[in-house]
Amino acid sequence: MDTTRRRIATSCAAIALAVLAAAPAATAGDEAARQASEQIERGFVAAKNGYWQEALFRFERANALTPDQPRILNNIAVSLEAAGRFEEALATYEAALAVAPNDRVLRRNYSQFKEFYESQMAAQPAAADDKAGEQPPGGGSTDSGEKDDA
Repeated sequence: MDTTRRRIATSCAAIALAVLAAAPAATAGDEAARQASEQIERGFVAAKNGYWQEALFRFERANALTPDQPRILNNIAVSLEAAGRFEEALATYEAALAVAPNDRVLRRNYSQFKEFYESQMAAQPAAADDKAGEQPPGGGSTDSGEKDDA
């Protein structure tokens, strides 16, 4: 669990950087950019307080106002990750990298997430194997001949 908390703290820091980077994109004459910046700020506040669904909602609204900005996509991916929607997070990171393949923050977040994601995927078959050795809910026993290490 400490790894997940560290990962979320790192993600919050990445969102903070993304907010700072996205803020100058808004100009006085560009209403959509202004509204997007406002949504990004609200999303950042929600993320900082651990309200990841709200953060995701805000970042998605910002993306609808100013589509395909890599830092906004990064924030969406971080929010999806924190919400446990790993496949969607992976796809969103990859979409962001397609737009900005040289963005350092994005590449770092993607690399960290990919490492985490691959370890989670590797752990899933092991968890399924652990469940296979458990007693069925009715109290019967299996005839696997293996000792349950749990």
